[in-house]
Amino acid sequence: MSALLVPSRDAAPIEQAVIVTSARWDSRRATLRRFERTGQGWVRQGRAVRAWLGSNGFAPARTRRQNSGQTPAGVFDLPSAFGHGKSGSVSLPYHRITPRSYWPYDPRDPYTYNVLQTKRIKSARWRDDGQWSERLLDYGRAYRYAVVIGYNLPEAVYRGPAGQWRAARPARTHKGGGIFLHVSRHRPTAGCVAIPQRAMREVQRWLDPQANPHIVMGPEAVTRDWRKRLRATASSSSVS
Repeated sequence: MSALLVPSRDAAPIEQAVIVTSARWDSRRATLRRFERTGQGWVRQGRAVRAWLGSNGFAPARTRRQNSGQTPAGVFDLPSAFGHGKSGSVSLPYHRITPRSYWPYDPRDPYTYNVLQTKRIKSARWRDDGQWSERLLDYGRAYRYAVVIGYNLPEAVYRGPAGQWRAARPARTHKGGGIFLHVSRHRPTAGCVAIPQRAMREVQRWLDPQANPHIVMGPEAVTRDWRKRLRATASSSSVS
């Protein structure tokens, strides 16, 4: 289970890249393209698709805050996926959501912040109110196909004695959580990236954990040198 929640921090080569580019920092719309490294270099995969961003556009990951309505800009891994059905041909670690699947980001409970929960225990401190946590099934088509973006994820996730998942090294509770690539509902998001359902299904199935997939997000000024940024990320011990 911990593999589903915790991003890779190794220096493995990055062989798959998803690039999300907007015209300006405050743009709500962007374009998503994906590439795969071959013996001939980076090769485009599939068609470019239009994407929705947060209602307030992009913000640099280092300054992005919870409830800002901004999508974090930077380079992140894509550690896991979730959705309504069976994993099928999805290669990423996968969680099939149930009525008991939650994603909390309640600052008053740092150890469960940005950690997928498979049930809400009676002693849970995080609030089940739709504001400080998401009951994943409540989001309907948006989470039919989804991939976790490795922004502000905790480390060393383990299962507590009551069955609740916890992080030994919590995420930063002021920076927000629940940042996903998911199916579009034809409007801006709260900070995620959303694309049409058919394209999202294709992306989810294309991503290969053996290829160490990463996503580069931001306005053109940030993403134009994405190849260089990916090289820097692969040679470092952390995700920017």
